[in-house]
Amino acid sequence: MSLGCLFPYIPFAGALVWNRNPSGGGPLKIHVSFSPDWFAARMGLDYGERWHRDPFYRRDSFAAMARALNREFPQLRLGGDPEAVSGGLSQIDGCALTAALFGQEIQFAADGWPANRKAPLSDEATDGLRVPDLAGHPLVADLLRQIQVIEQKWGQADGELNYQGVLNTAFRLRGEQLFVDLVQEPQRAHHVLGVVCDTMIELSHLVYGRQAEAGVRKDYFVTSNCVVNMISEEHYRRFVLPYDRKLSGSFRLFGVHNCGWNVDAYAAAYAELGALEYLDFGTSSDLPRLRALFPSATLTPILNPEEVIGRGPQEVRELLRRLRESLGDCRIILGSLDSRTRAEEVSSFFREASALWKVPVEELVPQPYCG
Repeated sequence: MSLGCLFPYIPFAGALVWNRNPSGGGPLKIHVSFSPDWFAARMGLDYGERWHRDPFYRRDSFAAMARALNREFPQLRLGGDPEAVSGGLSQIDGCALTAALFGQEIQFAADGWPANRKAPLSDEATDGLRVPDLAGHPLVADLLRQIQVIEQKWGQADGELNYQGVLNTAFRLRGEQLFVDLVQEPQRAHHVLGVVCDTMIELSHLVYGRQAEAGVRKDYFVTSNCVVNMISEEHYRRFVLPYDRKLSGSFRLFGVHNCGWNVDAYAAAYAELGALEYLDFGTSSDLPRLRALFPSATLTPILNPEEVIGRGPQEVRELLRRLRESLGDCRIILGSLDSRTRAEEVSSFFREASALWKVPVEELVPQPYCG
């Protein structure tokens, strides 16, 4: 059973992003996501603003995180080779970048992901929303500066930013009022969703274009629909699908991050986006139906911590058996795990998967990629 060409990539303490395997396909891999506080408790990670603005500090931090993972998991070596880590763009401003372009200030924390300060737009400000002047925006200028620094030091500027999704960012801009707009002010809802969509496309093409000049070409995009479960299938089709379709048409390869929730209500609509290369979802979803709807996608179940942490081996084994019977070789995401997570629980999960899929446990570990 083949996999799509897009794969999940979790840069240690970062949020989920994606990259491309040019050969396509690949065996089962388990991607583990640790929250920043896991690293803060073990190696003194400072994930504050300097981490996001200084490519050298970020590179050294990634290498230190790799060493911390290898100490905690000597057999799995989840950190790979710390000395192979180079500078890159991954995780700059976390998931907060796109909303920040509209004035939603980024708040940083030493042991947490960057977040936008909650300042929902008024009706008037929403109606006046326009695509920002990206070329003149200080955050974009800083990104371009960092690309130049990284290119000069390491020869190319790889790595992935998290551009989020149309609904996610519209929610960050408008707050809960967005869902009222869907019912009472549909024209206003379409306006903010459309502006966000155009901004995402313009921003990603701008960054991709500069990365291409710095030796790295990207032709893919995965949109994040983390809050889609707050709206109905009908509202998804009416208000979000048109913009997801526009995103899909703007890149050669496309995927959808549905987050760790049940995807069943939206699966048929996602199938209308064309041949997805990637789709993730919660384990309560109808897995055989997803396999039938998306035969060429990298189907990736996301296991929330409560599905694994504190569970006995038999429960974990049954969950993995259901995934294997329905999806075969796939990518599995385990996270986000916080500082309370015991190493043995993670190692036990890998051992159960190794026994079930009959592959050495080391082969279940994806190659770290922290550029």
